[in-house]
Amino acid sequence: MIAKCPSCRSDHLRRSRYRPEDGLWRSLFYTTYRCRDCGRRFQRLTSPLLLGIAVASVLSMTFGAGFVLGRANQLIPAEAETVITSSAAPQVITRESESAPPPVTGDLALAAAAEGGDPKAQMVLGMAYLKGLGVERDPATALKWIEKAADQGYADAQYALGAMHLEGRGALQSFPLAFQQFERAAQQNHPETQYSRGVMYRNGQGVPVDKSKAYIWFNLAAAQGHERARDARDSLLPALTPDQVLAAQRAAQDWRPAKRRN
Repeated sequence: MIAKCPSCRSDHLRRSRYRPEDGLWRSLFYTTYRCRDCGRRFQRLTSPLLLGIAVASVLSMTFGAGFVLGRANQLIPAEAETVITSSAAPQVITRESESAPPPVTGDLALAAAAEGGDPKAQMVLGMAYLKGLGVERDPATALKWIEKAADQGYADAQYALGAMHLEGRGALQSFPLAFQQFERAAQQNHPETQYSRGVMYRNGQGVPVDKSKAYIWFNLAAAQGHERARDARDSLLPALTPDQVLAAQRAAQDWRPAKRRN
């Protein structure tokens, strides 16, 4: 069924990107929209069947884990348990122990989906570790999961990874690396990334200053309703000649996005 805005009943919608306040569970099983007509942001369940399967899986894994742990406590000798729980015992790093533990909130379905290669789940899990949402804050683990999602072409993750490199938050601060990630997401018509790419061209961060290219990317983001991009685009008009503005507008009109992975 085609989603419609609950306020104005318009079907003129666009996808809205993840926000931390949406929560991990809703971000995985719900799709967020924003109405192009009235601006209302709302969510719709992506798949009731998928949600039912996930709930059943969590219940099954929870009871199964309880049984396994109960059996394990009976089988581990007291001496071995002392060594395992001792803080002085050396930590042996194996390939299995390098993977991130599931969130302490018990969202095993999210962790399982991320381990299974779902880029949206990897992105949500990475943001949880980056911001400490339901788990202990761990920038290194956050970077690992967000990079996995970005490498699969997930535009939101590419934007997040670019922002991490731009700010030096959870990743090496590097304007060229930030620009590289913004380039990948901007080509998928990701408006926030198009705006960020325009800012880097305008300010000369990681690339030479090029206000004509900045105008193009601001214009592309503004066409999707990005207000800061619209203001930034208009503020460049005094710095460009009429011919440069016309050429930039034509370039924006001729530009075509790559297929976006949502």
